[in-house]
Amino acid sequence: MVRDEIVMDVAVTKGRLTLPNRALFSDLVRALKDGSYVLSITRLRAIRSPQANRYWWGVVVHLFSEHTGFTPEEIHEWAKAKFIPKRLALLNGNGDVEDEYVIGGSTRKMTTTEFYDFVDTVRTFGNERLGLNIPPPDPAWRVRQDVALDDVSDDGIPEFA
Repeated sequence: MVRDEIVMDVAVTKGRLTLPNRALFSDLVRALKDGSYVLSITRLRAIRSPQANRYWWGVVVHLFSEHTGFTPEEIHEWAKAKFIPKRLALLNGNGDVEDEYVIGGSTRKMTTTEFYDFVDTVRTFGNERLGLNIPPPDPAWRVRQDVALDDVSDDGIPEFA
């Protein structure tokens, strides 16, 4: 089978790219068909955990759904549109805006911190505006996160005692 895509974890240290397995990478490149390709390097980020996902759907969305009568999917879409809106504009051939629309942004590629902040904002809205009693997922998480950030120097490198 001929592949047309290579995905491999790499490291960048002091401006130098390091491949964990250069021989494998070379073999994969040799197997590609001649042509133009796009090389894309994306920084790995922590994504939300299955536990965070369970809390979102099983606690926050569930309580909103019970309170409002909307389905969990409707609540999820509402929360995205309200708290992480994505604005779309449809242009005509002259570049003039013919229509505008707001949809919910995506939670899929959020980092752990971004997702926590999103969930916390929705939870706070429910508690303060709708009188819901949505418990926090882990009250100590933010404290641990802030302490962990204090352990990182200005250049982004963790400092250890």
